[in-house]
Amino acid sequence: MLKKIILVCLISHPLLATTPHSPLDGYVAEGLKNNLALKQQEFNLSKSLEALKEARGLFFPTVSIQARYSRAGGGRLIEIPIGDLMNPVYGSLNSLFRFHGIDPQFPTNLPNEVVPFLREREHETKLRMVQPLFQPAIYHNYKIRSSLSKVEEATVSVFKRQLIADIRSAYFDYAKTTQITELLEQTQVLLEENLRISENLFSNGKATEDIVFRAKAELADLDQKKAEAEKNKTLASGYFNFLINRDLDAPIEIDISSTHDLPESPDLEKAIDHALFHRQEFSQLRSAVDATSSQVGLAQSLFFPSIVAVLDYGFQGEEYRFGKDDDYWMASLVLEWTLFNGSQNRSQKAQAVLEKKRLEAQMLELENQIRLQVKDAFHSLESARLAVIAAREKETAAEKSFTIVAKKYEYGMAPQIEYLDARTTLTNAAINHILARADYFVKEARFERACAYTDINIYENYTQRLN
Repeated sequence: MLKKIILVCLISHPLLATTPHSPLDGYVAEGLKNNLALKQQEFNLSKSLEALKEARGLFFPTVSIQARYSRAGGGRLIEIPIGDLMNPVYGSLNSLFRFHGIDPQFPTNLPNEVVPFLREREHETKLRMVQPLFQPAIYHNYKIRSSLSKVEEATVSVFKRQLIADIRSAYFDYAKTTQITELLEQTQVLLEENLRISENLFSNGKATEDIVFRAKAELADLDQKKAEAEKNKTLASGYFNFLINRDLDAPIEIDISSTHDLPESPDLEKAIDHALFHRQEFSQLRSAVDATSSQVGLAQSLFFPSIVAVLDYGFQGEEYRFGKDDDYWMASLVLEWTLFNGSQNRSQKAQAVLEKKRLEAQMLELENQIRLQVKDAFHSLESARLAVIAAREKETAAEKSFTIVAKKYEYGMAPQIEYLDARTTLTNAAINHILARADYFVKEARFERACAYTDINIYENYTQRLN
């Protein structure tokens, strides 16, 4: 039984399995598919791509149908002096006719005409096409949207990498609590056997009752530890299932079928170089810098005119008719040039230039931050490695000590208190070993996250198979 306890402690953590068929890989793929926070990031990316399509559409002509039917009354009147102009002329003609003996034929009492400026009723139905010919702002707006889409794409990749590290860490934590719970369960078997032996010795008069009380106290202390372990196991399970968006009480498969030795220490300089080349945060900032460069161009483009071609074809008239006598067409070139707007364009350009300088400074800072992150993760990993080695040696020593004391206790050569102390020391050493190994694997996941070692494409392909 004791040997089983030791084996449970020495079993490697399943979380470092890197084959595409390990339970952890399946859970990571499930998390990449179902995690709600990741879905929100992907929605932002989709929204940005749609905005890019919208910006691309500004290069193409806009075609629309416009229809208007109006009824009007009042307003300005336009007086046409037909009578004032024609009556004298007609009078002179009539005089000539009389001189030649011809009866007058022209009226001389024509009134002046008054025409309302607004038609009493009118309709206009037309097809209008508007095509930008020279609008630099459209091009720079497209470049901005393209860069922002790349920013969102890099943001999703950053989030995925962090999510993978979080899922792996949560898996380690759950496996740790599971192993501790199993260890305490097996320890309880030893303590219950010790209580049975102690009660027999006391009932046969071979020992005093204090050994029974001590055995019961040890069992009570173990029950308290088991309750704490169960609580930690429930919380770890709930958080892990939360990350992959499953029911919080869903069962989790823990693969402890194979052992795993600690890998060799990584090369720090290679790790830093890999991080500086593969971290998506650089892509985020580079795309953001490109966006601000396009914003500078957009602000500059506002100093230039814009030229638009407009073509109309439609029908007009007082009656709603679409005959050949009612149609018309009109082609126009429209130029718009803002000559003064209170220096708004200059201020917009200055803001964009300052934002670009800020991002460039942030790029330099990011490189130092990533170097520091990798070094911190590396040294934390090496510290955890030494802790595992020390915990393993401590457990080995505690196992040998317990073996000796157990034999002495079996032959009545050691008191019960010495036996219980040796057993407690072994249990604590085994738990410490489990905690140290779990901490190592958590630190390893964080180190891989800092160095961008994890190949997201493996899990992407896994996710496609899940779909």
